[in-house]
Order: sequence, then C-alpha cells, then structure tokens
Amino acid sequence: MKKLGSVLLSATLATALTSQAEAQTKNEEAAVRACLGLYLSFDADQMEKAFHPSGTVKHIDNKTGEYKDETVAAFLIRVRAIATKPERRSEIVSLNIEGTAAQAKIRIEQKELIFTDFMNLLKIDGTWRIVSKVFQRTDK
Repeated sequence: MKKLGSVLLSATLATALTSQAEAQTKNEEAAVRACLGLYLSFDADQMEKAFHPSGTVKHIDNKTGEYKDETVAAFLIRVRAIATKPERRSEIVSLNIEGTAAQAKIRIEQKELIFTDFMNLLKIDGTWRIVSKVFQRTDK
C-alpha cells in the first residue's frame, strides 16, 4: 500500500509540473507574439518598442545585389519616411522559443511585393526584444 501511495504521489507531482511547464511555455509564446505584434503594427513608435536599441537589420538589396547592414534607428527612419502606409497582410509563419532565445519567420504581403522576415529575439531583463532582423524582399 505504501508503494501504491508513492506511485500516485509521483504521478500527481509529474502531472502538476508538466501543467506548470505548459503554462509557462504558453506565457512565453504570448509575450514573444506581443513583441512581434508591435513590429507588425507598422507604426514606427510601436516598432521601436519591439527592437533592442542595438538591434540590426540586414538584407541583400534586390536591385543592386549589395549587402545592407543597418541599425534599428536607421531602419525606423526609413519607416517613418513612408508617407502613406501600404495595405498589407502579415502572418507569423513559424515561431521557436528555447529558454531566453526565440526565432520567428514572418511573411508580409503587400500589393506589389512580399517581405519574408527572420527575427531573432532575446528575453532581456524579463522583456522580449528583437535583436536582429534579416529579410528578403520579393517583387511580384
């Protein structure tokens, strides 16, 4: 009988720990998605909150083939310069989280082009931030 009690206690404890881990995973996913939502708002002030100040944006210029590496500040200057925000549809295609690191693939489709963004995020001082964005622009 003592053995049965130990087995039941172990099973109950394992179930409780699994449930707690699942809840924490869902909380982390929600927090990462909230950060990505700031980015996807296409509002420069909101986007700035999603990025770590030392973050980078990198891509290959689709016209010249030149490698581009810019600061988040420079990227946001370009976003702020867009007078009319284009109609767009966006989705988080995939999201992977491991501890304090996360990676997301995002697809943003506009009338004449598609952006595929690969975001690397870190949980810094308890807050998820985009630390690097690598993207591909494809003209339709």
